[in-house]
Amino acid sequence: MRDSADMEISIIIPCHNAEAYIAQTIGSVLEQTRLPKEIIVIDDGSSDDSLAEARRVAATSQGRVKVYAEHSGNAPRTRNLGALLAEGDAYMFLDADDVLGPNALEALAEALATSPAAVAACPWKRLEQEGEAWVSRPATGPKRRADQDALAGWLTGWYYPPCALLWSKQAFDHIGGWDEEAVVNQDGDLMMRALACGIPLVETAAGVAYYRRLPTGQVSLSGKRMTYEGLVARIGILDKIARILEEQGRIEHYYSALASAFALIAADARGTYAGLQQEATERQRLYTPSALRRGVIRLQRSLARHKSTQADGREAAGQQAPEVVVSGLGHAEGVRPDITTAGETEALIPVAAIVRPAVSVVIPVYNRAHLLSRSLASVVNQTCQDFEVLVIDDCSRDDPAAVIRQFGDERIRYVRQPYNQGVAAARNRGLREARAPLVAFLDDDDEWFPEKLEAQIQLFEKAPKELGLVYTGVETVTDNGEVTEQVAAARGDLYRELLVKNLLHGGSSAMVRRNVITRVGFFDETLPAIEDYDYWLRISRYYKVDCIGRPLVRYHDLRDISTTQEASARRSRNIEANLRARELFYEKHKREMQAHGVAHLFLAQSARRHVSSEWHDAAGARRLALKAFIMAPQSRLTVAALGKAFVPREKLSSYRRLFSKN
Repeated sequence: MRDSADMEISIIIPCHNAEAYIAQTIGSVLEQTRLPKEIIVIDDGSSDDSLAEARRVAATSQGRVKVYAEHSGNAPRTRNLGALLAEGDAYMFLDADDVLGPNALEALAEALATSPAAVAACPWKRLEQEGEAWVSRPATGPKRRADQDALAGWLTGWYYPPCALLWSKQAFDHIGGWDEEAVVNQDGDLMMRALACGIPLVETAAGVAYYRRLPTGQVSLSGKRMTYEGLVARIGILDKIARILEEQGRIEHYYSALASAFALIAADARGTYAGLQQEATERQRLYTPSALRRGVIRLQRSLARHKSTQADGREAAGQQAPEVVVSGLGHAEGVRPDITTAGETEALIPVAAIVRPAVSVVIPVYNRAHLLSRSLASVVNQTCQDFEVLVIDDCSRDDPAAVIRQFGDERIRYVRQPYNQGVAAARNRGLREARAPLVAFLDDDDEWFPEKLEAQIQLFEKAPKELGLVYTGVETVTDNGEVTEQVAAARGDLYRELLVKNLLHGGSSAMVRRNVITRVGFFDETLPAIEDYDYWLRISRYYKVDCIGRPLVRYHDLRDISTTQEASARRSRNIEANLRARELFYEKHKREMQAHGVAHLFLAQSARRHVSSEWHDAAGARRLALKAFIMAPQSRLTVAALGKAFVPREKLSSYRRLFSKN
């Protein structure tokens, strides 16, 4: 168990037109029995005096409050910016109108110390206006049943607001941060992704947070949940959670909760949006448990009713009479009078600028420091110079750090993994460390043409948010100097095509929006190979793909080196890993391949790879070819794969010669 006194807490407050509340919000944090390391306030283009109010309070905080201005028009993006700026190892995302009770942080820190990679939660109450005063009221919304875990409860309407949650940095980084495309239920999306990924929720009965209910007429996100856009977004969030649970093999446990959640959306769409009602109803039926499963659920609920009621922060907070909430008011009202006049700004702390690069470049490296200099030079020499480079060292035995020092460029960051975990984990570390809205990947033995980053960034800047990935053509150079070019051409909705084969050559041409990780997750670290292909496929399921046709990547294919015994063995291991990965890839995406009618095409390709010029596995080829043929006996491709698998290679050559003569 970690000592809570060692925990450094960063409070992140996005602010937009909260002039009436921001001083009390900051003041309630400054009056905590356990002070945070820092309070980061980011004003998102307020048209009132919110920014000035925050600066006035900050002037009396002895440097603890840091005020920034960044007009993004997007609360999740502002919160992500705050996390990038934060120096603590635990985060609270506090709305600019919410209030903390005096011992909230102390209680949350003690709870989080018991499980340092978790999220801690404390009781909360509603903050409602009565006359000129703001008073506490019991928390609202459904209660969590005793037979429900936190995720099942959250899916069916139970929740903690952000002001009652303290995130470990590890948990926040693990899920990739706030989804900047979320239209509604932004905090629910964040928390449900964490719970679906297995991050524990640690609940404490101590402390209290106040979640303000805005007066009638003031806009909140909850008002959007019944609009067409809001209903679509709610379906999308549930689909996202279901996808995570399915990938982890845990979805059956949540069938009932998912069915209930989709039923609620269907009810909200009824009479207004018939199409969305039908869509939600179909998903409700998909997740409705079987009769046997429903019987088990009823038995579990019956047994749970005989146990003590699950504490969820509502009972403890809701049994007391309403009281006027004064937390933070004393500090806010005590702001020095000489700096409360709008015209007297010289005593206010300056507003800090938020600077982050346009693109983060992720370069995994492992025992190839001698090649790293070439790849780094191709980045440093880009026509676009607004970048950061993350070199992720997967515990190399050589010295890539020495190569980086030779460049003397502060934009290049060296990150060493704690132990060797593979290229997928290295890329994931880069994604989590990336500070830019766009991320480009470069293998340590490849190099870029000078205009590569600039061309891709320009394409993203002109495109709608539906564009998630941009790739380029590739130039391949062999060790004997032979040069071939692969021109990129496929664009748009490529999901069905990518279910059959990878259209992106190598892993060094792709640039993605960093926010895609909030929908599709990270690279699959369980695959022994083709983890990049798997990632591009998953991105294409939810996003459009575009390309720059001309080659902007140089791929070095040193095939002749395979004449040495050691290199030949290494190449064989790579082929074997690739074939094994394709088997896992098929099992992972089989349902979608079958739904799109292309499973036989993927299997036929895999069968041919088993009897290629570099690999001779007739048994594996026959197994896959038979499976493909049974699925689609009329397909010329499956017939050809079957023939190649069952007819010896020398006879195939004879047949070809015979047919060519005739």
